[in-house]
Amino acid sequence: MASEHRPSRRQILRGGAGLGALTAAALFGDASRPAAAAVPDTGSAPGFTGVPSARADAITVPPGYTARVLLPWGAPLHRDTPRWRPDATDGAANAARQVGTGHSGLRYLPLHPGHDGGRRGLIVLNHSWIDPVLLHADGGRSATGARTDKEMASLGVTVARVELTDGRWRVIDDELNRRLTATSPTTVAGPLAGHRSLETGTDPAGVIGGSAHATTPWGTYLTGEDTLPDVFGTDDRGWNATAAQRRYGLTADGSSYGWHTHQSRFDLAREPNEAHRFGWTVEIDPLDPSSRPVKHTALGRLAHSGAAVTESRGRAVVYMSDRTHVYKFVGERLWRDSRGRGPGPLDAGTLYVARLGSHGLGTWLPLVHGRSGLTRGDGFTDQADVLLRAREAADAVGATELQGPGSPAVHPQTGTVYCPEASASGSGRVLSWTEGAGDHGATLFSWSEFARAGAPSGDGQGAVFAAPGGVHCGDDGRLWIRTDVARLGDAAEGARERVGNSALLCADPDSGEVRRFLTGPHGCGIAGTTASPDQRSLFVTVQGPGSASARLGGPTVDDPRALSNWPGFDPAGRPRSAVVVVRKDDGGIIGT
Repeated sequence: MASEHRPSRRQILRGGAGLGALTAAALFGDASRPAAAAVPDTGSAPGFTGVPSARADAITVPPGYTARVLLPWGAPLHRDTPRWRPDATDGAANAARQVGTGHSGLRYLPLHPGHDGGRRGLIVLNHSWIDPVLLHADGGRSATGARTDKEMASLGVTVARVELTDGRWRVIDDELNRRLTATSPTTVAGPLAGHRSLETGTDPAGVIGGSAHATTPWGTYLTGEDTLPDVFGTDDRGWNATAAQRRYGLTADGSSYGWHTHQSRFDLAREPNEAHRFGWTVEIDPLDPSSRPVKHTALGRLAHSGAAVTESRGRAVVYMSDRTHVYKFVGERLWRDSRGRGPGPLDAGTLYVARLGSHGLGTWLPLVHGRSGLTRGDGFTDQADVLLRAREAADAVGATELQGPGSPAVHPQTGTVYCPEASASGSGRVLSWTEGAGDHGATLFSWSEFARAGAPSGDGQGAVFAAPGGVHCGDDGRLWIRTDVARLGDAAEGARERVGNSALLCADPDSGEVRRFLTGPHGCGIAGTTASPDQRSLFVTVQGPGSASARLGGPTVDDPRALSNWPGFDPAGRPRSAVVVVRKDDGGIIGT
């Protein structure tokens, strides 16, 4: 959750330890993903009573629903992991074995086909942001190596096995449970694998965390890395940022965390290529703890705020959003033919960026070296350079600059793509587009505005909302819109007053009706949404409760509970990011 006040299968479920492992491909076929349980056709219109806007330090859901906390910051991933300390005196060693902080995007991956897939699975959860005042016992005042180590161990990704028992989801101790952080070994694939621009004196690159979250048809998880400006900096007064570095927000004094003081790899003057190793789409195999995350350079170097995966005639298509643009990657080879046979589905293909034209027509512009704006004369050496500087390449070809595009989603039946645009002024909206001939590999599309922030929907009785940061489309066709009011600037005080705390809304793609489904605690953003295959459990990430707010103030080292004390309300504790699981009391489909 960004604001000016803050740093901005391969294995199958085992019955017990020591049992043999099977690959998902052997059990479920080439797609390496279980068949989902059938979802009853309940229509896509919201069937619940919408909740009003709220300003309470609590989670609010409609009558007939219950929300419970799962995977809060610091929760142990194994039985022998030390429990989280409410006074934040945990060190890096503990943090690396606990659930991270700054919860962002997430996905639920079923571990079994059919009905059991809705009861046993993995949660893959991103951690993209830190509030030092809440993370450290001293409020982050001490600029020590131990502080940096804890912050590095607190960002990245968490993989946790979960099960539904007696109506409640619980974390299960399992060897699949793990953390991926800035010190985890990674592999670079695609056009920049082995490229001189990524050569540094440090190994491994690791994963620094991001907002993007998606699953592939072959059962892996994709995330991004959007915290570049927060982790890189330098104290070298003779260093000056290049235009390319400035375009990615890299400046001498831009680092919010100051890692460069104790980790030279994050010093822009001492290791100028280190930042080139971050900002890529990262693929993680949640079911193989021995596998390395793969950084796919063919998808371009961005600061991902979202991702969504679909197909075009058997080829993988990945929609991505950056802070100012929307992109699309279309794979070169059929993904089923690429698995385990030479280059993977995401190792080669074409990266495009969107231009939204007038009269609802749009064009996907290829970011290919040699085309207009991307020649040597334009300052781009080769295709590797185009991908390394994808933001600049998007500017050069005349892509449409948006105001904070968020996490996109693809409707599972119609193929319509939805993407929010936040806007710090409060005038955000949700865009939708349909690709030419219904083919996600097309270069032409038609676009429109699906919903506008601040305006009631449908018959005028719908929910008012602001700062949409992401959308999720369930298998039942309902569209879920997440908001993060902390994104709103000072000029949007009126919008902030109208909408209250950040919220999760449910929309009908057919009628455009929008109803507020959930509201979060003080200072939070609703940062991720995913559902079990049967659509009877909705997992929602609550990011940064109790953090600094332009309207409400912020926590201090003496009073970390000044703004919020959710979810534990421990008189000696502090607020914690967490996943909330929402279920209907009668066990029905969420949203009905």
